[in-house]
Amino acid sequence: MTTGRTEDAYSSPAPTAGDTAVAGDGSAPAGTSPSSAGPDGPDGDRQRARLAAALVVVSYVALAVAIYWQPWSQGPGSVIQPGGDQFANVWFLRWTPFALLHGHNPLFSWWVNVPFGVNLVTNTSAPLLGLLGSPVTLTAGPVAAFTVLSTAALAGSATAAYAFARRWVTWRPAAWVCGLVYGFSPYEIGQANGHLNLTFVVLPPLILLLVHEVTVRQAWSARRAGVLLGLAATGQFFVSSEVLASTVVVGGIGVVAAAAVGHRSLALRFRRAAVGTGWAAAVAGVLLAYPVWLAVRGPGSISGPIQLVPEAYRADLAGLVVPGQYVWLATPGLRRTSSVFANSPVENGSYLGITLVLAVAVTVVLLWRRSPVIKVAALTGAAAWVLSLGGALVVRGKPGADVAAGLPLPERVFTHLPLLSNTIPVRYALYVSLLAGLVLALGLEALRTRLTREAGSRQWAAVAPMAVAVLCLAPIVPALPLQGFVDPGTPAWFTGPGVGHVPADSVALLYPYPSTPSPQGQLWQAEADMRFRMPGGYFLVPQPPGRAIAFTPETGYVTDTLMARTLIALAAGTAPPQTPALRAGLRAELRAWHVRSVIAPVAGLPAPATSVAFLSWMVGAPPVRDGDVLAWYHVPGA
Repeated sequence: MTTGRTEDAYSSPAPTAGDTAVAGDGSAPAGTSPSSAGPDGPDGDRQRARLAAALVVVSYVALAVAIYWQPWSQGPGSVIQPGGDQFANVWFLRWTPFALLHGHNPLFSWWVNVPFGVNLVTNTSAPLLGLLGSPVTLTAGPVAAFTVLSTAALAGSATAAYAFARRWVTWRPAAWVCGLVYGFSPYEIGQANGHLNLTFVVLPPLILLLVHEVTVRQAWSARRAGVLLGLAATGQFFVSSEVLASTVVVGGIGVVAAAAVGHRSLALRFRRAAVGTGWAAAVAGVLLAYPVWLAVRGPGSISGPIQLVPEAYRADLAGLVVPGQYVWLATPGLRRTSSVFANSPVENGSYLGITLVLAVAVTVVLLWRRSPVIKVAALTGAAAWVLSLGGALVVRGKPGADVAAGLPLPERVFTHLPLLSNTIPVRYALYVSLLAGLVLALGLEALRTRLTREAGSRQWAAVAPMAVAVLCLAPIVPALPLQGFVDPGTPAWFTGPGVGHVPADSVALLYPYPSTPSPQGQLWQAEADMRFRMPGGYFLVPQPPGRAIAFTPETGYVTDTLMARTLIALAAGTAPPQTPALRAGLRAELRAWHVRSVIAPVAGLPAPATSVAFLSWMVGAPPVRDGDVLAWYHVPGA
């Protein structure tokens, strides 16, 4: 779509790859016959279009690799950013292929949090990514798969935004800029610090495209578009249900905006839109019936909120123009100012930069009356930005955990709605970036079109738009490369022959106890190819009797048991008194959980003498040294 069409133009498709109206990539101008398009005719145009698209993707991949250069240069399976979220992502990637190859439920695991298990739908398990990464996981290990998928998440998200823009933008460089704004936005770079399920946002632009197809453009059959929309929504559920929920919200806002802008043709489109929506709901309803039941009522499901303090992560009003720590031009002073935004540098993804904000504003003002696409994108993007501010306004400050203070905002309603109450407000910045990129792309194309008419040369007319693009992109260039990658220090025992001393599928108790303070245990289990099951872990689990999320300062996200409390305290330096009652209680849990082995690393063991003495007292036998771990094999009474 160009920006000078009639009011109904927002429903028109962009030219296809072989269309002679595609400009800026060597194709013939509009109105030229296929035979005059070049020496190769239409086939030559298609080849050039494919080459141009390939170059776009290659450029995104190159930039994504540059961002993750540290792991790629040191070995993608050798380093990782340490932390519970990162280790959990690695574990999830390993679980999916393991479950599928061994006939287990990929959405529920008995391999962790023994004997209770873990409902993986209520966690950020992203089974679709586990499936996509299976070839790498099975050949190079889950840490390598995490690196590969993290890199693919950035490049793939940028490519999806490029495809999103291409529906309305015929000039490829302008659509390419939209991909850069979205795929390498501060939101993306912040979440790239270990939140794979939130970094992989390939599907939201495609879902919005399909929503547009179902409700507005309607070039495909209603059934085809609806089925594809249902499949895309299902796929997003298996990456992140939170992102799916926010995509539905933004898509709904976009539909309302499009209906308001194109109200004259609303009646003509309503029937086909209803049919397509029905197909989408039917497909998603059938495919998601069991996963949704499992999340809401199944074993290990959580009653009540999962996000304990979502309003603590609200965008700051100044966040649009004050850069955070992951932007290259952020000075120490600006970093200090923005360090409190959204309560977390990782979550503070609302920055766009003053030049991009101004360019978007100018484009909206100049093209508002000429382009219905601009109207819909501007209204939807503005709504997403308001939602990112949360339930109450924060200005250059640290948001509290509730919404009591500050000017009330519309997002406050979400705090009382199921599912939406678990969405993090600042993460709506994802859609602000996408729609800002689209508006910028439309503005760049409109500028080039005008200069082409005046100068009569497409080549020279492209200089000014690309100069504007550089000015808009420069402030959001990420600080390269991403930092913080280290060798996770997995004991060699877990990847060597020593782990074979533990019977396959038996229960092994790891020390330090896998929990929020010591999440590395589940990374070790993943690196050991799920050889054993284990108590504990870093997961969202319910706490009986009310099934509320299990979280206390003592145990974090883990089921509260005597073993968990005791071993977490021991690793923190507080050795419990060795009383007969405590020993009897601990040994009762060892027996009930069928623990066959106790494994503790030699290196980095907290208070080694105290820890070994306590574990030996609990088990009733001294350990054996097996490589770089201390092991208690054949636990008595198990």
